[in-house]
Amino acid sequence: MNDGVHERMNELGSEARRSAVLDRLRRAREPIKGADLAQALGISRQTLVQDIAFLRKDGHRITSTIRGYVLEEAPDEAQHEVIGISHPPERLARELELIVSHHVKVKDVMIAHPVYGRLTAELNIATPKDIRDFVARRQASSLPLFSEWTGGFHYHTLVAAEADDIERAIRALIADGFPVERT
Repeated sequence: MNDGVHERMNELGSEARRSAVLDRLRRAREPIKGADLAQALGISRQTLVQDIAFLRKDGHRITSTIRGYVLEEAPDEAQHEVIGISHPPERLARELELIVSHHVKVKDVMIAHPVYGRLTAELNIATPKDIRDFVARRQASSLPLFSEWTGGFHYHTLVAAEADDIERAIRALIADGFPVERT
């Protein structure tokens, strides 16, 4: 860690440091690992964890994922739509490719489980690399997809800067043979 950067971040104080954390998370196109974020800001990992806790307490929706920290968009900053969709597991990558190619993020996956009720998992898939990483994790695991518990049917929250992007993604899914249910 660069001692000069570390000294400057400490001199800035906690408010400025937390503002810098938020700024990095806002500009990120994918999750940022805590160690990478701490190093970029010239602070310790422990200081970053404390800053994230304070930012969450202040109402910032920062999610910790296995790939790093993600700042969730505020509802008024992005368009959201929940869709229901059904497909066999082998069409998973194609589904995600069609959505992401229209500048739409797949925020999560949800199912209505007959025993447990609604189950939700964060995905935050927004780039072709996210898709490759997700598919690789899927292939390396013997666990079933949520949708395999429900005969292929599941829900996604789609997020985009513009409602038209979501609309185009849904039309592309339908044109490619995916049955889409708008909720």
